[in-house]
Amino acid sequence: MRLGIHQEKIIGVALCAPLFAATHLANAWLFEHLSLSNHISWVYLPAFLRVVYVLILGSWWGFMAIFMGSLALGGGLDENLFQALMNAGASGLGPVVALGLFKLLKERKLQLSRPSDLIQMCLLYALVNAVIHHFNWAYQQPDQLMSVSQLPIMIVGDLVGALLGALLFTLLMRRLGLFQVLERLAKDQPKQAS
Repeated sequence: MRLGIHQEKIIGVALCAPLFAATHLANAWLFEHLSLSNHISWVYLPAFLRVVYVLILGSWWGFMAIFMGSLALGGGLDENLFQALMNAGASGLGPVVALGLFKLLKERKLQLSRPSDLIQMCLLYALVNAVIHHFNWAYQQPDQLMSVSQLPIMIVGDLVGALLGALLFTLLMRRLGLFQVLERLAKDQPKQAS
C-alpha cells in the first residue's frame, strides 16, 4: 500500500522534528566552547537541516518540521510560550525566505545535485536567518542582544554548519547514488507546498 503525498510529508515532519531538536542539543554539547549563547555558536550544524528540510519536504512541510523541532527546544531554553513560538517561527522562516530569494534571484528552482546551488542557498540562508532572528529578538527578547558582534558570529556559525552539512550530504548522496531519489521527491511536491 502506497502512502499519499500528504501522509509521506506528515511522517517526514514526525521524523525530522525530533532529529532537528536532537542535533541542536548535540551541537550545543559538541561546540559548547564555541557558543556565544543558547542561540548563537561559531558552528551550528542544525543550520544544514533547516536548509535540507525545506529543499526536500518543501517550504510548508520543511517549515513545520523546523518549527516543531524548535518548539520542543523552547522549554529547555527557559523561554515562555510566546518566546518559544516566536523563536520557532523565526527558525522555520529563515530557510523558507532564503529559498524564495534563491528562486527570485536565479529565476529557476534550486537543483539538489548542483553543489553551487547548495552553497548559494546556504549563504542566503545564513544571512536571512541571522537577520530574522535578530529582528525577532529585538522585538520580544531584547536580553538576547548582547553585543554588536553576535550578528556576524551567527551568520558565520550558520554558514559553517550549513556548508559542512552540505559537503557531507553531497558526498554521501553521490556515494549512495541517491540524488535521483531526492530530485523525484522534490518534483512530487504539490504546487501549493513549495
